[in-house]
Amino acid sequence: MLVLSRQRDETIMIGDEVELTIVDIRGDKVRIGINAPSSVAVHRKEVYEAIRRENEQAAAFHGEITKLHAGQRPAPIQGGMVPPAAARLAARTDIRRITA
Repeated sequence: MLVLSRQRDETIMIGDEVELTIVDIRGDKVRIGINAPSSVAVHRKEVYEAIRRENEQAAAFHGEITKLHAGQRPAPIQGGMVPPAAARLAARTDIRRITA
């Protein structure tokens, strides 16, 4: 693991296209701005792991998949549709995308 020291407003480059900028430091928390092309997926590790687990489960699924007719919706589960775990986790995050 490479360990670098950076101060506020300093940047680290990963390859030619990914920039990590230290936006703010408050106590034991560091805010990092990430500038990457849209073709590069950027996730917090816990969201990435949830997506990876769901993809593995989907790949291992051997059950029956039924075809829905146009306009038909899946049956609700316990009073409402339950979003995938990754979507629930991502929905709880405080991520703000800043565009120039």
